[in-house]
Amino acid sequence: METRSADAATPASSDDDGRVVIEGVEVVPFATVVSRLCIDYPTVSVTRIETIIMREWEAFTAGRPLVVPAALEDGVREMLDQR
Repeated sequence: METRSADAATPASSDDDGRVVIEGVEVVPFATVVSRLCIDYPTVSVTRIETIIMREWEAFTAGRPLVVPAALEDGVREMLDQR
C-alpha cells in the first residue's frame, strides 16, 4: 500500500524527543516515555511504570489504537483471504 503525504506524521515540536502529530493527536514513542519516567522516578520499577502507562493508555484511548504497524494490514488481508 502506498503511503500518501497526508498520512505522514508531522513533527510536533523542535525538541528531539520523537513527538509527532498523527491524525491531530500529539504522540511520543512508548520507549521514550518509559525512559523519561524511569529517570524522574528512579525508585519505581520499570514494570510498574509500564503497567501504569498501559492502564492510562487504555483509559485515554478506550483501547482503540491510533496507529498500527504497517505489516499488520498484510496479516489482516491474509486472514480475510482465507475465509
